[in-house]
Amino acid sequence: MSDESVSAGGEGVGSGACARLLANRERIIALWAERMRKEVPAAAGESHPLLIDTMPALLRQLAEAIAPRHPRRTATEGSTIAEEHGGERVRMTRFRLEDLITEYKLLRETLFAVLEEQEPLTEVERNTLNASVDQSIAKACTAYVLVEEGLRERLLATLAHDLRGPLSAAKVNAGLIQRKPAGEQVPQWAARITESIDRADRLVQNLLDAMRVQAGGRVPLTLEACDLRDIVRQAVENQQAEHGARFVLVAPEPVRGYFAQDPLRRAVENLAGNAVKYGTTSRPITITVRQTHERAFILVHNHGGHIPAEQQPTLFQAYHRLPAAEAGGAQGWGLGLVQVRGAAEAHGGSISVDSLPERGTSFTIDIPKDSRPFQQRPALAR
Repeated sequence: MSDESVSAGGEGVGSGACARLLANRERIIALWAERMRKEVPAAAGESHPLLIDTMPALLRQLAEAIAPRHPRRTATEGSTIAEEHGGERVRMTRFRLEDLITEYKLLRETLFAVLEEQEPLTEVERNTLNASVDQSIAKACTAYVLVEEGLRERLLATLAHDLRGPLSAAKVNAGLIQRKPAGEQVPQWAARITESIDRADRLVQNLLDAMRVQAGGRVPLTLEACDLRDIVRQAVENQQAEHGARFVLVAPEPVRGYFAQDPLRRAVENLAGNAVKYGTTSRPITITVRQTHERAFILVHNHGGHIPAEQQPTLFQAYHRLPAAEAGGAQGWGLGLVQVRGAAEAHGGSISVDSLPERGTSFTIDIPKDSRPFQQRPALAR
């Protein structure tokens, strides 16, 4: 929609605050975004497109609301833009509900500061802007809560589904042992019970870690002097037992340091499991362990469909799954990569993704070889 269509009947953009808003639209967005990154921790690391989200469209509708002859009386009248914004903040960012309220507060302050630089707003213009922002807050917060509740309901449904599998398998094999306690296959049945319980435990641990990370906490670590290769080798062996000989481990030298074995093992298993789900079945999955400059690296690479750049910023957020995963029907909670992020950050490191159609997808855990000094630093709220 062009600026000239703000007023009803194509009568021009009008004058006053409407014209000033349209003329300063980009400046308002820039000033608002700058304040957001300074005052809202969840906004600091967001990409510009995700941060501004529906803001350009909202400013357009605010201009319509204060245009003298436009039928829109408030920015949200006849529009779901605020609801969409609230929902996207849940699905696409780490924003909390209070962050959502704060961003509209900052928008209100930025609007008034810019629009009143040359002349004061009229009482009608001020009331319209205030009513528009207030309604936007109410609608966005309502949508935020509804979407969050929907995600939780989906999580519980998926949780029940995913836990039923290993628990049922454990029950079946326990029943076989009860019926034939002296049978030759008892060790095999017992091993299946252990494997099933381990699978259920991994699912629950991923959920607990994700909840802790999303709440701004840090995954608790028990650091031990060990060789990172042994941790990764155990993870690879577990995945081979479940998925077959699809994995190639490349670990040319010892990588000794202080690591938390269980979180890192589960992180590798989560990355390897993702590679199985989304990688091509005709090529191996390569897991590499290496070191440089007192840092340790775990790389998990698979060939196959790549992850588009615009979808990468949301990969490590709880309950978020890529469109390809949803369309393909792959089971999952959207928590595995959150656990990986939590494990990497708890060690004082990071997790990154590199995905191109020609090269496939690589996830890299990058952590210090000695994470003990980092454990004294406070966790940052998300």
